[in-house]
Amino acid sequence: MTVWLENKAEYLRKRIIKVCALSGAGHITSSLSVLDILVSLYLGNILRYSKNDPKLENRDRLILSKGHATLALYNVLSEAGFFKKKEVDTFCQKGTKFGGLTTTHVPGVECYTGSLGHGLSFAVGTALAARLKNSDYLTFVITGDGELQEGSIWEAAMSISQFNLNNLIWIIDKNNIQLSGKVSKIINVEPLEAKLQSFGFDTVSIDGHDYKSLMKALAVDRNNLPDKPLAIIANTLKGKGIPLVENQLGWHGRKPSVEEMKIIMEQLNITPEEFDKL
Repeated sequence: MTVWLENKAEYLRKRIIKVCALSGAGHITSSLSVLDILVSLYLGNILRYSKNDPKLENRDRLILSKGHATLALYNVLSEAGFFKKKEVDTFCQKGTKFGGLTTTHVPGVECYTGSLGHGLSFAVGTALAARLKNSDYLTFVITGDGELQEGSIWEAAMSISQFNLNNLIWIIDKNNIQLSGKVSKIINVEPLEAKLQSFGFDTVSIDGHDYKSLMKALAVDRNNLPDKPLAIIANTLKGKGIPLVENQLGWHGRKPSVEEMKIIMEQLNITPEEFDKL
């Protein structure tokens, strides 16, 4: 299973670059850091969903709070069968429903996000709703680590602890870089694990690109929920998989130049003919 997931992720990394090249838009490095998490959730039999019925009542909810990483989410949803990949090729073009931030016009997307710091609060609502309806669906929410500088994040964290929302799994895409620079240099969020534990969370820190670690951490038993809410710190690399952009500042929301695209295609081992067929 893990090798199959790794191969899917390798293909989807190429798709992310192609869609960015077609549109001239998108946050490729943010999408590449979160990609393996999304692949695990949707293609690793973690999430309960129906590609034919995106509004299935007892589906699990996935909230991508770092909503600018749509290139990852849309391509993974396409691979999961929610829509055809050619639809994603219209990303950020006139008349498309596939915008640069998440929108519920896209099948499989649970809520609008993009104004950072709000997805965790939305997830509190869906987790509370499951409890009120006596439903066993789970809520997974992904935030960035720069996003943790938002005060609303910690209000939501207190609510999760207060209501003991152990049906909510909070995943932090900890790539250590935000738009303006290193997270630690702007507002340091460390010691992150100790902070989360002080807020009442059980925590686990993993390699966010290692599928064995991801699958183990994400496999929550809905019939035997943990005693406390779970926060998963997924240590990732911004731009994972492309040496030119990996862990580099200055790539947040930037399209590669023609020369940079040539380098990226070489690093991804894609010929122009293969690129056209992606």
